Amino acid sequence: QVSEVLSEDKCRLSVSGWFHGSSLERPPRYLDPAPIRNPHIPRDHEILYEWVNPAYLSFEYQSQIQDEFEDSSEILLKDFLKEERFGAVCAALETQSMDWELLGPPNKRCYKKAKGELPDVLSSCMDFLRSEAFFLLLSNLTGLKLHFLAPDNEDSDEGEGSSGDHARSLAQGDGGVEQAGAAARSQEDRVPTCTAELRCWEHGHYTMIHDNGAERQQFALDLLLFCGCEDWEAEYGGFTSYIAKEEDEELLTVYPENNCLALVYRDKETMRFVKHINHRSLQRDANHPNHRRFWDFAFVYYE
Repeated sequence: QVSEVLSEDKCRLSVSGWFHGSSLERPPRYLDPAPIRNPHIPRDHEILYEWVNPAYLSFEYQSQIQDEFEDSSEILLKDFLKEERFGAVCAALETQSMDWELLGPPNKRCYKKAKGELPDVLSSCMDFLRSEAFFLLLSNLTGLKLHFLAPDNEDSDEGEGSSGDHARSLAQGDGGVEQAGAAARSQEDRVPTCTAELRCWEHGHYTMIHDNGAERQQFALDLLLFCGCEDWEAEYGGFTSYIAKEEDEELLTVYPENNCLALVYRDKETMRFVKHINHRSLQRDANHPNHRRFWDFAFVYYE
């Protein structure tokens, strides 16, 4: 693991060469366990009025957001939570005792994830983000099918393609009919799910791109809700970068911003990582002595 070189009169030294002799037995490759996906929890629309800025509950505004999201596959919704709710969440993160687990291995990630029982307001926020009402709100904001009440927004080309596939299946005889029927039932029975993390980011934290990530197996909607990152500068790192597989240029960069909800829809060829938080982030302590870190609620939603 490489650390930052901060001295102006020293340089980094490295040793390279070949080792000759019998190969050592390699340990088995570490495979990340598949993230636990859960369907929404039953909560009615009242939970939205408790948490969400009323501006985002306007159907007209939701329609505008959906149009923009469908054009760019990403959007940043500022001041998303009600001010008093967001303040309570930040206060709990800054003052209340919690258990944090440092995640690895170092060749993939280094950050802290909340574990165990959460303070009431944080637990309520997690429940809000995985509630049935919020799944439906996300459907209205993005056009994705994250709730059975959400309308189907498939375009005509997709519809024609589906019809053609069905016709070809029918042409194959009874077996084709059975396969087409099974596929249709599978589509109808599929339940939207999500994964959830509450993460803490400090100096030295990062994530890295790797080929065998379980989350890259299908299309997904990423949600990031940032807390405690006032006066956070891009030069500190800690931002999330999206890149296409085997491409060098970034597709999108999401910077931490207080009370902003970032939504990004990615396909199987899109990868993401969080930029290493460098020593410059420690300068922030001069203005905010208690702010050595920031937090985010990181959810991934699947149709």
